[in-house]
Amino acid sequence: MSDLLQLKQAMDARYQAQQAVLRDLARQEGDLRRALSDLDDMRQGARALPDDQLAAPRAIGADLLWQGWTQRTRQELNVQLAQVLVRKAEKMSALRQAFGRAEAVSQLLVQEKTARRKAAQDRDLQVGQQLALLRAATSSGG
Repeated sequence: MSDLLQLKQAMDARYQAQQAVLRDLARQEGDLRRALSDLDDMRQGARALPDDQLAAPRAIGADLLWQGWTQRTRQELNVQLAQVLVRKAEKMSALRQAFGRAEAVSQLLVQEKTARRKAAQDRDLQVGQQLALLRAATSSGG
């Protein structure tokens, strides 16, 4: 196996690894966004409850505790989401770089293959010309 082919395989493997990392970050982002949405749904659901259902929780202060918990949870989820988005942006840069390298090596392989094919065609043409000259020389009595 040529060095260039080995390099291509290494670059392809690196690109695929970067894609896997990015897929995992995208999954984490989706999970966090869903958790934030679910939390918003719960908060809206609690606001929609009739006052008579909220009387007991308000009497013992549970409504304030719950509001505090939802605010802290929302803040924590937003921090986690921001961290994931930063890592995702960093990995996108690495992915683009890995893709560029893989493409560059692929182009080098294409160029090498084209050059080998042309060299083989040139050799075949030269052998054919030499053979034609030999035949011409032997048929003319030489």
